[in-house]
Amino acid sequence: MRVMSIISCKMFEDEIVHLVEHDEEVDEVLILKNGSSGDIVRKFGEIGCPCREFSLNNVEACRCLKDVKQEDGDGVMLVLNILEVVGMGKKRTMLKTNVYDAILRMSLFSDGMLLFYGLCGNVLKDIEGDFKYLECPLALLRDSEGNIVDDCICAVLGGKKAFVEKIKSFRGERVFMLTPMWAANWEKMVVANGFARSLENLEESKMVFRAARYTQVAKINTGLNYQHNFESKVREFAAFYGFGITEIKTNQAIFKMCYSDLKHSLAASV
Repeated sequence: MRVMSIISCKMFEDEIVHLVEHDEEVDEVLILKNGSSGDIVRKFGEIGCPCREFSLNNVEACRCLKDVKQEDGDGVMLVLNILEVVGMGKKRTMLKTNVYDAILRMSLFSDGMLLFYGLCGNVLKDIEGDFKYLECPLALLRDSEGNIVDDCICAVLGGKKAFVEKIKSFRGERVFMLTPMWAANWEKMVVANGFARSLENLEESKMVFRAARYTQVAKINTGLNYQHNFESKVREFAAFYGFGITEIKTNQAIFKMCYSDLKHSLAASV
């Protein structure tokens, strides 16, 4: 059995649920239990997809997963590690440390790993070179032209070229884009990305948005419905900042492509 791992920012949990829901080759889903795993466990439960949480706090857990790799069969065990949203600014070092630590730990039992992150302000720009010694392949989110995506918005829109084209289509108007997960956690995301010092000081982010000349918020319709409060959260965000609302439709092309590419490469290596 192949053990395929996904290390992901919490912002991509809906995309992961969608991939698993439509993949009949996945025999078992394991989710590393941490402070960010509760929501994705709930979403799997809502669609009737069995999963179980586990801990990597001891060596025995890694040994058990290694034993799975020795079992006969062509199936896939998917191991998910959903990491907390850290953000940019002063927390850049923490973001890199968390991702690198996850890669090192999960490489101990994985046949291949897929990283659901972008460059994140170039914090992760050296990640391929830093882990080129790993025996298991490490794949990143890339667009159809082979470029690593910049961030979660870039990934959802389809890559760098699609992102630039979308910005041009706004014809100079500053539009702040929200995915379902960004919208659901917008207060925390505003703080994590440095628009405000804390949740208690959220009002100061209004000045930041005004200085950046934002006037609209774009609701990015990904076609996924796992986050039930998307509509209300977009309206809440728009009302708080006094923005108008527009809508962008997109698809899951990048996520499907990167997921399938890694899975097929693991099958070919058996």
